[in-house]
Amino acid sequence: MGGGSVDLTPLPWNHYGFSIKETVDIDGDQFNVYRTGGEGVVIFCLHGAGYTGLSFARLAGSLTQRLKCQVVAPDLRGHGETKCSQPMELTKEQLSKDVVRIYEKLFPDENNRPYAFIIGHSMGGAVAIRVCHEKLIPRVLAMVVIDVVEGTALAALADMPAILKHRPKRFQKLEEAVHWASTSLDCYCQLPGARQSVPSQFKLSSNGTYYEWIIDLEKTAKFWVGWFTGISKEFLDCQQGKILIVGHVERLDSELIKAEIQGRFQNVIVPEAGHAIHENDPDSVSNAIENYYKRFAVLIEKGVKFNV
Repeated sequence: MGGGSVDLTPLPWNHYGFSIKETVDIDGDQFNVYRTGGEGVVIFCLHGAGYTGLSFARLAGSLTQRLKCQVVAPDLRGHGETKCSQPMELTKEQLSKDVVRIYEKLFPDENNRPYAFIIGHSMGGAVAIRVCHEKLIPRVLAMVVIDVVEGTALAALADMPAILKHRPKRFQKLEEAVHWASTSLDCYCQLPGARQSVPSQFKLSSNGTYYEWIIDLEKTAKFWVGWFTGISKEFLDCQQGKILIVGHVERLDSELIKAEIQGRFQNVIVPEAGHAIHENDPDSVSNAIENYYKRFAVLIEKGVKFNV
């Protein structure tokens, strides 16, 4: 317990949303993957920098209550419980290659792969856009990009070093990390979800006396520009359905404002949910996905195959 009557105790990985935790081996690299649901459309979730697959736990719970679906959320390279020989090889190209190979391992029958939604948050959104733009995963009905827009993302990079410099480097207890995340303006994550997702971002120090971040975001700085440059055009050029979820309409850059007026994508505004919109307001995100899925539901449930 901590913070008076507020419970900050870490929750197990399967408290919300996920029921399966497995390891996917790719050439000796061990990717940790969270899953729930055994049939239906795949909701393939790609987290942001510093986060883990557990950031989608509450969304997974909301989605499986609404849809016949299977939610999959890997810990990307360098994050969470994933173990790679080169954990800091975090180019958008490498991350895209990783997620495609994870997907192919999980759904090996290339002639009978299910329909899918690709969801990406922040860095994961940039990866989702590349995967869809290059058509690296088949039968994608739509991509859902959460709180990442090229113009505003690139403009915000100048402030990131200062933000990270003032972020705590370590915590004596995981409860302290949960409290920080649930009260921080820079990395806001609501309780009780923070009790499940935040601990997955930390590891015990080598001497066993404190908890430190699994990934040092300051060391990822050289990849930031590469993640976000060009994503607005790629997003709009994608032939799959496109949903952009942001906290404020001001987040849109000029290219996206023009495209929204032209009806080239669906824009969903979810105010007061911070950067991790899917964590802090999972029902709004799952509602947007459910409404889009309804366009295809009858055909999918009847087993009709169609090109997307």
